Amino acid sequence: MSSNLFKKCTVTVMAMLAFSSFSFAAQDVDNAAFDKIAEKMGALQIQVTSVKPFVVDGLYEVLTDRGVYYVSKNGRFLIHGNIYDLDNEMENISEKSLVTLRKNRLKAFEKEMIVYKAPQEKHVITVFTDTSCGYCQKLHSEMADYHKQGITVRYLAFPRGGIKSATYNNMVSIWCADDQKLAMDNAKKRRAIKSTTCENTVKEQYELGLFFGVNGTPAIILEDGSLKPGYLPAASLIQLLEKK
Repeated sequence: MSSNLFKKCTVTVMAMLAFSSFSFAAQDVDNAAFDKIAEKMGALQIQVTSVKPFVVDGLYEVLTDRGVYYVSKNGRFLIHGNIYDLDNEMENISEKSLVTLRKNRLKAFEKEMIVYKAPQEKHVITVFTDTSCGYCQKLHSEMADYHKQGITVRYLAFPRGGIKSATYNNMVSIWCADDQKLAMDNAKKRRAIKSTTCENTVKEQYELGLFFGVNGTPAIILEDGSLKPGYLPAASLIQLLEKK
């Protein structure tokens, strides 16, 4: 079996497994409340995966294929953004709900990641990247610095322009290349790469980023599941990782 054919078969199965959780919805509320919220969110082309009472009185926490939302119990008002606990040192309650979810979701994509492994690995980060992003290119150019700190970098695709953008097609070519790391290296140096396609999960990777709350690149997922938007130099990142 050729490597490309094996890749096609593997990727198809991975995509089915990774997003099988989006094919059904779970609920911790009565059917009428769930149906009402799911219908209204569906009109916005947002698929609801679970609805449950939130710690804030009068709100439901709604997990969707586009991340976390909060909906009033009468189904009228929607909130999108972080909610903080003023009595607990400004703890980000929204982020607390997502960290475990992110760690679990990432496991389904481990075989799809393009991995730059540190020779003496101490920490592993997952980076949603875009080949046209200047700070993504800067991060990639400093890979040796991350490796010196013992940081392994795993890439997932997040074409900022969406799945109809030129960058999306470019990233498909990288994930479909015979040598993915060489294609990534060239793309990050703004060199032309061979245009190719195959069965792939670039679209699913992008959707996963949206679900995680990624809205720009680079976006770094730490080992504990927390999300750090933007570029961090190796010296700053290792301090953060060691602290956690």
